[in-house]
Amino acid sequence: MDILPIEDISKFNQITGKIKEKIENCDGLIRIVTHHDPDGLTAGSIMLKTLLRLNKNVHMTILEHLSKESVEELSKESDKMFIFCDLGSGQINLVNKLQFNAVILDHHPPEVAETEIGNILQLNPHLFGANGAKEISASGVCYLIARLFEYYDLATVAVVGAIGDMQHLPFIGLNKYILNEARKYRYLSVIKDIVYNCYNLPISSSIYYSTQPYIRELDSIDKIKEMLEELGINPEKKGITVAEKENLLEYFKSFNKNDELIADRYEINHKLNDAFYLSEVLNACVRKEMTSVGIGILLGDDECIRQGENLYKEYKDELIEELKNVNLTSMENIEYFIGEKGKTGIISALMVKDKPVLGFNEQGEIYKVSSRGSKELVECGLNLSEAMAVSKEFGGDGGGHNIASGAAIQKNYLNEFLEKVNEIVGEQLKK
Repeated sequence: MDILPIEDISKFNQITGKIKEKIENCDGLIRIVTHHDPDGLTAGSIMLKTLLRLNKNVHMTILEHLSKESVEELSKESDKMFIFCDLGSGQINLVNKLQFNAVILDHHPPEVAETEIGNILQLNPHLFGANGAKEISASGVCYLIARLFEYYDLATVAVVGAIGDMQHLPFIGLNKYILNEARKYRYLSVIKDIVYNCYNLPISSSIYYSTQPYIRELDSIDKIKEMLEELGINPEKKGITVAEKENLLEYFKSFNKNDELIADRYEINHKLNDAFYLSEVLNACVRKEMTSVGIGILLGDDECIRQGENLYKEYKDELIEELKNVNLTSMENIEYFIGEKGKTGIISALMVKDKPVLGFNEQGEIYKVSSRGSKELVECGLNLSEAMAVSKEFGGDGGGHNIASGAAIQKNYLNEFLEKVNEIVGEQLKK
């Protein structure tokens, strides 16, 4: 068997063995607590499938944030054990203080650099020399437990989670290992193709709904159909030929998007058989506050799949309208805009050029912030997790990854927060 690309494999094997034993020995109700994003849904579903196959009694809670209040509420439950997926490492002291019997499977920077604290076992890549921002997502961490039970088919779900967490450009480290393991057991195949072929939609709809890349000039179905007809391509056709791909790529040269149009496609054993498309549908379920539908999709439920595809179209229609109307304000080192809840993160990511972008949405007396950078900016020193952490000075909290991070601040501190983040990012990019 191939060796996992982990620096301290002995320490890793020790903690994963203890987690396996802890799960096997639990004879009561297990509560999975997972994060409210595509990586969280895939991570949670991997653990859900694992526990169900082991004939465990299990239920699931999906949270947007593991706040002090939510941890205190969970502590009142009578569950025998908790498994935290895609959250928990940043709140482990609080979880320990309230005497949880728990397993934490997370990839965010840990608050405590220990695999065991109290009655908690923690599996986090940062404790074994791996980078949780780009080498493995939470779904991958959960898969590392599932594979101990030889549930190798769940590797494809981890691949979907990595894509949902933007860790596929390219797959490296443990992500690449998991991808190759899925290929080895023939649960996944990789093909080089135009991105529009992944959606199982008419080519006109695929181009319209695809926001990666986003081409502002093609912002209506009518414009797209006209363009396709001029190229001799049937707008209602699903999938296009090699010659038609070449015609499209020639047309798109003027938009400088060709590097984004040809990509690796990951075909998987699921009714939505493209990993990228499945991650997009899960993202729509999250944004439309229908996370239970996302879990149902991952479990293969036909009605949930039907709902999910409709949610995908609804969400993309709303997103495209907002992209047309976004009002981006530029500062020296950052750009920002005020948007609607559920869309600021993706809009921020799509708008990034040579500066990181912050999207704000108003929720009562606070602003929620989604900040996004690019791989190139991170290589120049950008760390949005550090920048968002300054929110603590403005009545809030924040953190995440170097390329994508979030925060919450008191509304009346908006200008001061922007000035401080602008200053921090400027210092980072000077290094």
